[in-house]
Formats: sequence, structure tokens, C-alpha cells
Amino acid sequence: MAKDKVRVSFHLYHGKEHWERVLIICPGFFQSKETAIFQKLSRDLAQAQDVLCMDFRGHGRSGGLYTFSAKEGADLEAVLKWAGERYTKISILGFSLGAATAVTTVSRLRDGIQGVVAVSCPAAFEEIEFKVWNPEAAMLTFQTWDPRLGCRPGPLWLKKERPLDAIRSLSPIPVLLIHGDKDSVVHHRHSQQLYQQAAEPKRLLIIPGGGHAEEIYRVHPKEFLAAFKEGVLN
Repeated sequence: MAKDKVRVSFHLYHGKEHWERVLIICPGFFQSKETAIFQKLSRDLAQAQDVLCMDFRGHGRSGGLYTFSAKEGADLEAVLKWAGERYTKISILGFSLGAATAVTTVSRLRDGIQGVVAVSCPAAFEEIEFKVWNPEAAMLTFQTWDPRLGCRPGPLWLKKERPLDAIRSLSPIPVLLIHGDKDSVVHHRHSQQLYQQAAEPKRLLIIPGGGHAEEIYRVHPKEFLAAFKEGVLN
């Protein structure tokens, strides 16, 4: 339960052993822990740690209405509190606006966080290009449609924190920024700006041909998963 009484739903994937660490997955707008792509990703990553995949408010089985990163930090705070009572090591993997929420939230609540991975993270909400209504993007949406996609949107005009203003405060927590150079929603310049603003330790991975957010994992699973073995989660 978030501090504003919104119910937050998540699913916990246990690894093959009893792990002391957990990876929290934060899907982006319109996505859910229930979709096939996030179920598959969670199972893949549960080989090395427990994985907790959450639904932000307005998505899946969580309550409330989605506020496009304005209030979703309270949802992640609730999940972090739950995980902190059970695990000694916590890392976060966020996608798109889920990544934006992860960056801004962890910049305030750094205790116990081992690493942050931000995929297709916008530097600021108002600067998102959102060029999804081109023929290529429309065809991709049709081909990858999942009946469990969806969102209950709330007000769009609420003030939102800018990841670009928050990311430097993540240090000394390692941050890995992943972006596709064919992202039609959030241009890869966003991750480049975030990388420039972030303090060490940091790493930037631009994947050639990669699309937006979880689409990178869908099309380039080996390269995506390898980033965790070589990156900040070890």
C-alpha cells in the first residue's frame, strides 16, 4: 500500500536458490507485470536473483490512476519498504517512465540500493518525442499486441520530477543506462544527456537497431541480458 493509500500489486519470482538479493522491475506506461514480455523477462532474470515485478498505479492489478511519473514514486517506495524488510541487496530495473520513476525515487531513498538500470529513460517528461504514429511503429504495436496491456490514466498536468535533475544524486549507486538508437518514443539523446549528468560509477549502452524500452529485450535478448552480467548488478 502506497502512502496515499493506493494499492500496489506485484509478483515475486523466486530463483533456484534462496537469494539475499532482489531485482525490482518497473514497467513503463501501458505495460504490466501480467504481460507476456515482462513475465518472460522476470523468469530470465530470476536465474541470478529473486525478481519482483510491479504494477504502477493505474496498471494491471494495482489501484488508482496513472499520473505519468508524478505520483508513482509512492508506489515504488512501498515496494522498496517491503523488499527492504526481506532482502539485504536490492537493485532496480526500470523501463521508460518506470525508469524515470526509479531514478527520481532512488535519488531520495538511496539506502540499501545496489544498482539502478534505466532503459529508454526520458531526461524529462515534457521533452519526450513520442513519435509513435508512424507506419513502422504502428505495425510493431499490432505485431506485439498483448491483451493484458492497458492503463487507467489520471491527470496529465501534475508536476513531475526531472530525471536529469535527480540522476547525479544516485552516486555512489552504480547506474546503467540502456537505449536503442531506433527508439521512436524517447530518442536516445535522453540517455546520453542522463549519462553526461550522472556521477560515477555509470555506464551507457546504446544498442544498434534497438527500439523502445522492453522492445530492446524482445528483439535483442542476449545483448540485453549480457549487460547485467557485465554491468552494475554483479
